[in-house]
Amino acid sequence: MRNTKLKLFVDADVLVTPHFSGIGHYTLELLRALDQLLENRNDVTVELGVWFKDVRKLRSYGFRNFKIRRSLIPLRASNWLKNHNLQMPYDLLFGKRVYLFPNYSSWPTWFSKSITVIYDLSFEYFPQYVEPHNQAFLSSQVKKSAARSAKIITISSNSQEEIHEFYGTSLKDIPIIYPGIDQSELFRWPEEAIEQVKVLYGITGKYILFVGNIEPRKNLRGLLLAYERLSKKIRNEYSLLLVGARGWLDNEILEIIERLRNDGNHIQQPNNYVKDADRAALFSGASLFVYPSLYEGFGIPPVEAMACGVPTITSNNSSLPEAVGDAAVTVDANSVKDLTKAITTVLNDPKLQRDMIQKGFTQADKFSWNTEAKKLLSILLEVGK
Repeated sequence: MRNTKLKLFVDADVLVTPHFSGIGHYTLELLRALDQLLENRNDVTVELGVWFKDVRKLRSYGFRNFKIRRSLIPLRASNWLKNHNLQMPYDLLFGKRVYLFPNYSSWPTWFSKSITVIYDLSFEYFPQYVEPHNQAFLSSQVKKSAARSAKIITISSNSQEEIHEFYGTSLKDIPIIYPGIDQSELFRWPEEAIEQVKVLYGITGKYILFVGNIEPRKNLRGLLLAYERLSKKIRNEYSLLLVGARGWLDNEILEIIERLRNDGNHIQQPNNYVKDADRAALFSGASLFVYPSLYEGFGIPPVEAMACGVPTITSNNSSLPEAVGDAAVTVDANSVKDLTKAITTVLNDPKLQRDMIQKGFTQADKFSWNTEAKKLLSILLEVGK
């Protein structure tokens, strides 16, 4: 039986944006794995579309089996057209094929099918944690994208259920493609290498680690207050290391950090932007990883921490229990008391730590980019029939 011929066009703007985000990482790693799957296939053609000035940056990723299509529409103009309902059908520009839009919003098509990746609905369920202009854009555009997509790809069962309930899309048309981790980069680093990276970023001593944007949805306020409640003995032995860029509505968080420091608490932050290549070393050097987010579409940092052999505490809400399975301690993100208790319990119990580390390795093994790319290819072939 002859294989179905698939022509795929990917809107690749997320790979060339100046502010490379988690969506960019997800899209890049999934496409890298898909690129490898197509090495010996001639029944699938993939084109990546970007504004013509961004072609050089896209080429720098070294894809072997994808072609690059130049667009005359930069991202800012694309968003303006979407906001004003002035989008032309995308397939009038690039022809009949399957279109993959990896960043929440899509363009209409006349004679082609499209797939949109919708990671979560935090902008609907927790609008107070989203910048107002961005919230309004997403609320308007994602609804339209959901209605015109043949499939909606999402990243967790929790997000799948929310999309089903909010937009009425059938569950069978909302396949899950989990984020993966690259265990050639994310693994337990040796102590000497950890110390070298710590010196590079001005980090000293033992530390409890948080990785994520400095913003309210990540519940850094709760983490800081929980750290303040720890015994003096624990705080003297372990600093709190915060790794992440400033985000939306971070003033209160920064004020709490300053107050705790003035009170003698050791709150550390890297002295420079942490390169991706160094993140695994900082994970590996942590005595404990804490990620008390109020909401996540998936929540990959806890899985990354577990891949590096770090005991992990996270929240019991949204998709986080799905991400960590039984390998992490989960707590009510709204309870500072519960978070303080969990941190104290794990740090004071070496046997529990060893058990969590072993379960963490097993849980992290479940999330492979190669496995998820195979799922993606199957979905694409189905839509392209």
